[in-house]
Amino acid sequence: MDAYPPISLKELMDTDYPEQTWLIDKLIPASAITILSAEPGSYKTYMLLETAVKVATGEPLFSEFATQKVGTLLLDEENGLPLLQQRLKELKAPKDLPIYFYSYEGFTLDEEYVDRIILECKTHDIKLLMIDSLVRVHGADENTAQDMAAVFKQLRRFAGQGITVLITHHNRKPGANKGGSRHEMRGSSDILAAVDCHIALRRDGDFVTVEQTKQRYAKELSAFDVQVVDESEDFVFKYLGSNQDTKDRILREAITELLEEHGELLQKELRDKLKKSGNDVNPRTLSKALKAMNGDGIVTQGKGKGNSKPYSLAPLSEPQP
Repeated sequence: MDAYPPISLKELMDTDYPEQTWLIDKLIPASAITILSAEPGSYKTYMLLETAVKVATGEPLFSEFATQKVGTLLLDEENGLPLLQQRLKELKAPKDLPIYFYSYEGFTLDEEYVDRIILECKTHDIKLLMIDSLVRVHGADENTAQDMAAVFKQLRRFAGQGITVLITHHNRKPGANKGGSRHEMRGSSDILAAVDCHIALRRDGDFVTVEQTKQRYAKELSAFDVQVVDESEDFVFKYLGSNQDTKDRILREAITELLEEHGELLQKELRDKLKKSGNDVNPRTLSKALKAMNGDGIVTQGKGKGNSKPYSLAPLSEPQP
């Protein structure tokens, strides 16, 4: 035991440790493990490939989050090379990027395979390792904490070599858990405990909410939305801003459309019509939105109190001669 003395408080406080760095600013910590979870069909693989392209080019992810320019290796056990090629074409990925692939190689998180991948990363100067998906690369029981601790012990070896790990995972069936996005991942709670960062995706049509539910090195980012634009063989993630900003924008657009259609509506009439159209907004939120739109010169508020206030669209200002 004397050969391994504990570190003293003074030694700890006097040691200069390097600051945490980021592969993707405030979103994915470098030399750490991040898990990306979602239900099937939520654009997880597209998100992985978009991340690989932006990191390889050094361009901001979603034109919003700065990236380190590094090489990437994707261990694909979900899709196959033809599908990866198709999606990378849609993302307009240049052919000469330092992105490498193993697909359907039967990779498993054991000593031998991990040693091999670490060597490949060093050979090709790879600093980002992506795995799609967690369930495909181990034979452990996901619901057993001890089994998953052994799995993440192997993943931690990559981080110890300065390699950032980004791994996808599946969520439980909708409604199987009411504890919020951080508890929707399948398997043992030790999975969430073991990672440094967790990012959850929630898809609603062409919109995807990105929620960082755990971040070991900084305060979690506010949830934000991206829009998927999939047209004419192009696939683009368009950053929309915070989740609340998106909700506010959608509410404003819905109010504007209703006032364009009806001319003038009382606040209570607006709320009823919004509810019928699927936007069940509470009275306080609606009042706040109308007040802001009035201040911005978008709507005009008539005389009245509370729900009896009438609203109409503000007249367009005359162009200056």
